[in-house]
Amino acid sequence: MKKMALVLLITLLTCVAAKAQKLTVSVMDLNVTEGLSGKEVMMLTDKLLNEFVTAGIFKVVERSKRDEILKEQGFQQSGACDQGACLVEAGQLLGVQKMVGGTIGKLGNVFAVELRVMDVKTGVIDQAFSRKYTGNVSNLLDAMKEAAFEFSGIRAQTSSMANTGQNNSPKMTLMQKNEQGCNEYRNEKDGSILVEIPAGEFLMGSKYARPEHKVYLDTFYIGKYEVTVGQYKIFCNATGQTMPEQEGWDDRDDYPVSGISWHDAKAYCKWAGLRLPTEAEWEKAARGTDGRMYPWGNTWDASKCNSSENADNYPNTSPVGSFSSGVSPYGCFDMAGNLWEWCADWYGGKYDKKMTSRNPTGPSSGIYRVLRGGSYFDSGSNREETYCVAYHLGCKSGDNHNSNGFRVSRKNKSDS
Repeated sequence: MKKMALVLLITLLTCVAAKAQKLTVSVMDLNVTEGLSGKEVMMLTDKLLNEFVTAGIFKVVERSKRDEILKEQGFQQSGACDQGACLVEAGQLLGVQKMVGGTIGKLGNVFAVELRVMDVKTGVIDQAFSRKYTGNVSNLLDAMKEAAFEFSGIRAQTSSMANTGQNNSPKMTLMQKNEQGCNEYRNEKDGSILVEIPAGEFLMGSKYARPEHKVYLDTFYIGKYEVTVGQYKIFCNATGQTMPEQEGWDDRDDYPVSGISWHDAKAYCKWAGLRLPTEAEWEKAARGTDGRMYPWGNTWDASKCNSSENADNYPNTSPVGSFSSGVSPYGCFDMAGNLWEWCADWYGGKYDKKMTSRNPTGPSSGIYRVLRGGSYFDSGSNREETYCVAYHLGCKSGDNHNSNGFRVSRKNKSDS
């Protein structure tokens, strides 16, 4: 009996030791085709390496140790070591089982990230990671974390809006806390980044729209950027819809999609498991709680948005996220200028005190739908009115002017 117990104990310890043994991995410096500096490349490579360490699944070779071993072994390469024979050779010299390499490229405001895990023994790609990110380089730090956790078989942290198994409720993945202190999530269905807007009161309206009045909104999530051409192309390919009849779509994936009717915008949102923001939600996301006139404050500044007054290089729309100095108090871009944005509400006149002041959804019927924010061509003579975050415009839901676009939204629960 004692002998059997001893055998079982040894077997158990052996199994535990085998289970605890980690695969060895090394990360090569990422190859950048365009749009990033050498310093940024180094930062992203280190981020990817550190996230592998944090995940705790692999035994990771430190950068300095990697370079020391490869130098001692006389390893030489021409160009970037991001795939194929180069990764295998480096892995053999390092004595690791897996090698990680990849490429990052930038077109306008869109970063394309392509990463892969190579099995050193077989020379076969075990896993691949391919994503596109809109915005600045900070989003790529989140990409490195997501890739490392995906390669390690660990799910990224998700919001309370996790996949419910219904097609209209896709997973929302927590990406980061932005500079304004708000959580940002990525909707996995269409790649939209949504900013969490906290519950509470704000001052809605102005002399240019409706009398000022207090409105309470529950927590909601709204697009950090306007929906882009690239995102809309994916929607069209998936549903059989057609792109708006405009020229130049091929190289404008990071620009906001324009020429969109209210029905087009609603169809996209339904496909993505999202919805259009209510007028109240849009205004709170644009102005915060201090009653400001513009997303950035109370003084007009043409350099902070894409308007007809701005002496920029954009004859019409600009890539989403181009005007970082004009960001809203919660971190949303282009909420003044660039494109008029559709909201869910019917267009109404002056504020009716009989209307609810808690999570309002506008009139129950109407002729026109609400547009917000102004566009790239609106005249400067009425700028205080047009670009004011409280100003609203009415337009027929079937109209698809070149100045009309939209951003997405979602409640803190499944939206139908």
